[in-house]
Amino acid sequence: MSDGISRVEEQEEPVDPRIGRMCVAEPSQLLGLLESSKIIQRVRREYGVGESEGLVCLGGFRNVRQVFDWKGLKLELDETIYDFGTSYEIECESKEPEKDKRLIEGLLKDNGIEFSYSEANKFAVFRSGKLP
Repeated sequence: MSDGISRVEEQEEPVDPRIGRMCVAEPSQLLGLLESSKIIQRVRREYGVGESEGLVCLGGFRNVRQVFDWKGLKLELDETIYDFGTSYEIECESKEPEKDKRLIEGLLKDNGIEFSYSEANKFAVFRSGKLP
């Protein structure tokens, strides 16, 4: 992440809600219940997680997202609630991030909204235990 722009492509997969609830109730079952998932395969490969190993729940945070269409962009406004505070973030997937960043900055400035660029993703903030 640099100057508020992340160039990492998100990897997303649908999960059956029943399996999702089972994984929340028993995080150690996640790897087995979703073994065909490309994300789980990547976690195993990149972090060296073996077949007999499980995961442990570290806690969590709550994220509420609203989506807005604005000037041809899809803006995702997140309110993220941690045990140690609340943060807000605007996300916008774009083919022209620098140009669209200037548009969003203008929107915020024109409305008197103070802002700073993200330096870490939500999980990194959660792990740090403090708001940036």
